[in-house]
Amino acid sequence: MTRRILAAVLIVTALAVVAFFVPAAIAIRSNQERQELLELQREAAIVAGRVPPFGPIDTSVLQPAVDDDHRLSLYDRDGTLLGGAGPEPPDRLVQLGLAGNFAEGYVGEDVVAVVPLRIRGDGSSLVMRIEAPRAEFTRTLVFLGVIALAILVVAAAVALWLARRLNRPVEDLRRWASSTRSEERSTPPEPTGIAELDALRASLIEGRARIEELLRRERSFSSHVSHQLRTPVAAMRIAVETELAAPRGDRTKVLEESLAQLDRLESTITSLLALARHTEHSVTTSDLASVVSEAAQRWRRQAAEVHREIEVTIEPVLAWCDPVAVGHVLDVLVHNAMRHGQGTIRMGCSRLGEHAVVDVADAGPVPSAADVFADVDNDSSHGIGLRLARTLVESAAGELTLLDSPTTTFRLTLPAVLETRPNGPLSELGVRQVSDDV
Repeated sequence: MTRRILAAVLIVTALAVVAFFVPAAIAIRSNQERQELLELQREAAIVAGRVPPFGPIDTSVLQPAVDDDHRLSLYDRDGTLLGGAGPEPPDRLVQLGLAGNFAEGYVGEDVVAVVPLRIRGDGSSLVMRIEAPRAEFTRTLVFLGVIALAILVVAAAVALWLARRLNRPVEDLRRWASSTRSEERSTPPEPTGIAELDALRASLIEGRARIEELLRRERSFSSHVSHQLRTPVAAMRIAVETELAAPRGDRTKVLEESLAQLDRLESTITSLLALARHTEHSVTTSDLASVVSEAAQRWRRQAAEVHREIEVTIEPVLAWCDPVAVGHVLDVLVHNAMRHGQGTIRMGCSRLGEHAVVDVADAGPVPSAADVFADVDNDSSHGIGLRLARTLVESAAGELTLLDSPTTTFRLTLPAVLETRPNGPLSELGVRQVSDDV
């Protein structure tokens, strides 16, 4: 880019110099020639005033009236050279003077002025001829050339400065965009004040942020998947091991339980993949009490295995939500309570103003982490499952919060059914589609 800018500036400057200095040189040359002719005319007028009206004319007396480098000559009416160093035979300018005309011009490398003297009635006259060497124009051309060269040098310096000023932020952006070190990624180049470059900078920063977000979402999605898929797999393992240890009379019971967990596993995979691909979830009028009851029923057996109980307190309430996503959220909350909480797990749903709320609580203390919904690297922590739960809630147009209470209580808030609305995708109903982590 530096070469292109330098070449462009120099070409434009050269064209401007040519467009200005060529006419200027012509004008200076023309003015110089005009001044030379005027000088000769002035001398000729002075000399003519010193010529007597009759009698002989001595050119040696008249010569001191002109400059030292100017040559004076006198011609008779028939063109004979009477004195001085004029050409013989007379040139074209002298011929004009012999006819009684004033004349001036260039003969070879000399400037010539011709003045008729003692003009007769028939128009004939004596002729005084003054010539001077043409002034050197080379110095003027050299001077103009030096100025033009100086202008080109200044233009080249300005072009280099401009090219570096434009190229430096572009190079900084390139290095930042291709860098792999985290400290460089976190500190993009400062704005340049040039609108186009700042727009490019903003686009690169936005694009890089999107790419990093996609990579983070992929890593987070892998963690979420492993966390969510373990629950139904563990449930099937417990059912099979229990059946092997204490067989029941009806062998189909364990198959039915395993089939239910497989259905749950398939639903989980479908929902996670849909969320990861930003597939819109369908909002429907959902019986929240039924969703809570089904979730509690799924977990009762596993709770009994660890000597925990699940209590359910529900009120009939309808909510606008995706029941599958809400079911996954309740699974995460109950699993979190079983793994990290204490005592009885209490689940309940009720109507709170324009919202339907679901509470999942246990007797354990409130987590000490600053943000229980934050991503962490260890699958055994609160963060991974709760982070996914919050994402699923937001995708279902709801909100998941940890209440400020003596014991651990998570509240799921969803829009309650206030009037009949058509079922459909979230975007058609004006619900914000969330793409947070997966």
